[in-house]
Parts: sequence; C-alpha cells; structure tokens
Amino acid sequence: MNNVTAVAIVLALIASVLFAVAAVLQQKGTEGIADDDSLGLGFFATLVKRKVWVAGITADIAGFIFQAAALAIGSLLLVQPLLVSSLLFALPLAAYGQRRRLRASEWFWAAVLIAALIIFLVLGEPSEGITQPTLKSWIFPLAFLVMVTLVCVRGSSRMPHGSARSLVLAIAAGMLLGFSAAFTKTGIDAFGKSLLDGLASWEFWAMAVTATLGTLWQQSSYQAGDVQTSLPTVTVMKPMVAMALGLTIYQEHLRVEKAGDVAVILALIAMWLATFALGRLGAPAQFSAATGDTTHTLADTATDASPGSDGPTGAPSSSS
Repeated sequence: MNNVTAVAIVLALIASVLFAVAAVLQQKGTEGIADDDSLGLGFFATLVKRKVWVAGITADIAGFIFQAAALAIGSLLLVQPLLVSSLLFALPLAAYGQRRRLRASEWFWAAVLIAALIIFLVLGEPSEGITQPTLKSWIFPLAFLVMVTLVCVRGSSRMPHGSARSLVLAIAAGMLLGFSAAFTKTGIDAFGKSLLDGLASWEFWAMAVTATLGTLWQQSSYQAGDVQTSLPTVTVMKPMVAMALGLTIYQEHLRVEKAGDVAVILALIAMWLATFALGRLGAPAQFSAATGDTTHTLADTATDASPGSDGPTGAPSSSS
C-alpha cells in the first residue's frame, strides 16, 4: 500500500464518522412530519427550521468534503466500500442513545464487516482507472438512473405510509447518491485543472443535483414509516452503484488471482450482508407521523429498550 492510498483510506474513514453523526441527527430531524409534506420543497422548508436537522446537514457537508478529498486521490472501488464503516462508528452512538450495551448480534456483524473490508482491500487492491469518462459512456447509465428514479418517486407518491413507501424512496436515494459519488470524482478532477474547468464540467452540476435530490429523498425515506427498510437499502445501494460505475465506465480494477477471486467475491457478499444486518439493528425506534404511535426495531423489543429512545440510524446519509 502506497502513501496516497493510505491517505485516501484515512480521509474516507473520517468521512464515515461524520456521515454516521449526520444520519443520527437527520433521522431525528424528520420525526413527526406528516406524509403530505414528505416530498418536495415544502418538506425541505420544514426541515431547515429544525436545528437538529441543520446540525445533521452540517455534519453531512463536512463528511462530503472529506469524501471528495478521498475520491480525488483514490478510486471509487477503494473509497465507497470504506464509507459503509460509518455503521461501525454508529454502534456506540446507538448504545449510548438507547442507554444499553451492544448486543451480541451487533458485535458479530461488526466483526464480519471489519474482516470483509480488510480482505477486500488487501486481496482486491482496488486501483485507479480513468477520471473523465466520455459523455457517450454515460448515456445508458444516466438513462437507467432517470428511469428508476422517476418510477420510484412517482410510485411512492401513491403509496400509504409504511415499508413499501420507504423502500422505493430508499432505492431512488441510493441510486442518486451512488451516481453522485462518481460525479464528485470527475468534478474534483476538473477543478484540479482550473476553476473555470470545474465550473464548466457538467459532472459538477450533475453532482450537485444528484446529491441534493438524493439527500432530500433519503430524508423522505426515513420519514415514510419503516426505518428498518430504508436505512439498510440506502446504505447498501450507494456503494454498490458507485462500485458498478467504477468497474465499468471508470475502468477501475481489482487485483484478483485464482483463490483471491473467491476470497474477494466472498468478502463483498459478506460486506453487503453485514451492512444490511447492521442497518436493521441500528435502526431507531420510529415515530409514525400518521398514527402517533412509537414502534420498535425487533432488536429493541427483544431487549426491552425504552420506547422513546432515538438511537442512530447507522447509515451514511450523504452523497456517498
């Protein structure tokens, strides 16, 4: 591992800490908002009046700055998987917020995630590809993004408060934030040439749009009624989408040989499973704006956690 890679890893881990804090504050900031206000500018106008949500966005922006710095010197295949480590940083926050000790299941999945990340980074050795894909190479991915996003957002507007609404909004948010990471890498590279080149880069403006919409719809997915569904979905989709773009149009590489092939693939599978499991375990008690009831995660019920506790979401919440 060279010095540049080491710096990229450190920057990505700092971003993960900030994203974990942001997810906690932003989820808390969406509590109690009616379904009718959960999409569009009205939803955003409500959120900016809430100090806890603004504090979350501040942490989100700081995390994005560190993520952008990591992407400036590291590949999507290196940086994006590391961002799921925000779940690990969220675990002690969850325990503190709920006044409890970490559960055995949390320790187990945390260990799985750490081991999977180490195996992936050591054996896979993610390496840089290109930083400026051609516009032609973007046509199909962008068409797919627009189609999926429109279907999800339009469909969610017709769904009642609950898990289905949370899921489709989380899919849209995860797609947008995954693309935002790729746009960030190219946009930062353009600014490295000159300020004019950066401002003239369409990827920079695409980053701004996808990051903004992705963050907004992620908040909507938190509010929509089933945090246990939305958080793991967004958390898993963001790095998966970004890594898919890295392997294809950014022409990044993994160094895999013989037995290493199997180990890296198994590490990736374990990574996604651990991410999903920790996302569900870390989901807080969710207040239903529609009914006024407070419900619990399955784990909270099992441990008789306080009904009003607001544990952290455990999911990165930004344009990661």
